Amino acid sequence: MQESKAIARVLASGYMLDAKAFEMINGLPAGADVEVLVERLLESKAGSFGEAKVITEWDVAKLISKDVPVEQERAPLRDSVELEVLSDPTQAIAPAEGAEGYGRLFNDRYQRLFSIVRERLDTKNTASVSAAKGLAPGKKVKVAGLLAERSSRKGSVELRIDDPSGWLKVVCQDGPAEKAALEAPLDSMIVVDVGKSKSGQLFTDSVVLPDVPGRRAASSSHRVYAILLSDLHIGSRMFLSDDFARFLQWLNGNFGDKDLVSRVKYLVIAGDLVDGVGVYPGQEFQLAERDPKKQYEMAADLLKQVPGHIQIVLSPGNHDAVRQALPQPAVAVDMAESLYAMDNVRWVGDPAYIKLHGVTFLVYHGKSLDDVIATTPNLAYDRPTDAMKLLLRARHLAPTYGKRTALSPELRDYMVVDQVPDVFHVGHVHTYGELSYRGTLLLNSGTWQAQTQFQSNMGMEPTPSIVPIVDLSTLKTVRRNFGAAGFQAA
Repeated sequence: MQESKAIARVLASGYMLDAKAFEMINGLPAGADVEVLVERLLESKAGSFGEAKVITEWDVAKLISKDVPVEQERAPLRDSVELEVLSDPTQAIAPAEGAEGYGRLFNDRYQRLFSIVRERLDTKNTASVSAAKGLAPGKKVKVAGLLAERSSRKGSVELRIDDPSGWLKVVCQDGPAEKAALEAPLDSMIVVDVGKSKSGQLFTDSVVLPDVPGRRAASSSHRVYAILLSDLHIGSRMFLSDDFARFLQWLNGNFGDKDLVSRVKYLVIAGDLVDGVGVYPGQEFQLAERDPKKQYEMAADLLKQVPGHIQIVLSPGNHDAVRQALPQPAVAVDMAESLYAMDNVRWVGDPAYIKLHGVTFLVYHGKSLDDVIATTPNLAYDRPTDAMKLLLRARHLAPTYGKRTALSPELRDYMVVDQVPDVFHVGHVHTYGELSYRGTLLLNSGTWQAQTQFQSNMGMEPTPSIVPIVDLSTLKTVRRNFGAAGFQAA
């Protein structure tokens, strides 16, 4: 059926076809079965009572993102969604009781990080702490354990390292080793090359984190894009609604970039979709909506304006209506019914591994960045990827226990970075940043909230309304700024 016949078929059924809907149909590749598309459009509209009898671009976009037959060579808009959830803690969360639970958590952390260390060529012969107990002077042994304590003295740093076989104290007197020791997060796995002096003092001139190997990242065989967002804080008076409206207009093809926009297949939001309630003192005075359920309804109203062929993946953050302790489950259905009702929305927990068109993403909101930045020399909120790189080097997303980041005493430590991601997507600090490290793209997607009084008191200067768009065929990123000052319609 030619386009003219498609219009005739629509008109004969008592419907109108708006101009943009016609443009989308007219732009389909030669292999598209337009007859099937039109019939399904009419079927989908037949059950809609009380609506104007007009077929819009949204109706067309929703259908052509599904299963309208086409030949193998397809337009970018028609590429099927290839989403696979590799790891999601939501259904597996099962905290144990008290001290026993934390004992099991840290034992699991040690065992899995020790396995990672033993896979490296330079640390494959690493031994347990007990191997250093009877070390003879002049001999050395590589020991791996969790960094339990650290104290600085003039000219040296003393470390206490624990593992299931016991503990030891070792002194770092070498400059690079001291620097590495001060950078290593507390409770993270470290490998030290232990020697014993004639006086019996254990020392090391090497402190190494498990790290990720240098590698070539996976990529998609199709040029499709993923947009990464976080920290919308819908419901806050500081939510930048005008900026987000410009983003939605752009995503719907109204501000140029048509080839790029047509290839967007995924929208991944790494936490703090809404502002929540009672997250920090005095927050209620900065809320436009104090009911968290209504905040999620507001979020759904906005995300419904995302074209239906784009798969949306939502993960929670510390402002969302879930427990604060990590790992976090997905937001419950009864809290966000309107979002669960959307065909193109998938909720996951925090953290989660997902695969998009063959590219592996580690999605983590990033609450532990507060601890890492506060306790590590030379890290700052305006350089979030430096802190993200440290977590990747530690192979753990929230290593330090007892600070600002609450950890649940799970039987499995879901914060261990077992699999090296192609893209590490984090939010929380409201500052945009990107970095390539050993084949992994590190990306902090900033925020859609203006500076709050709390952030001002903390010295945090957000960089809002910047959208990173990742080409999954190259892992290269382009950015668009939808702030009033930075936006330019194409």
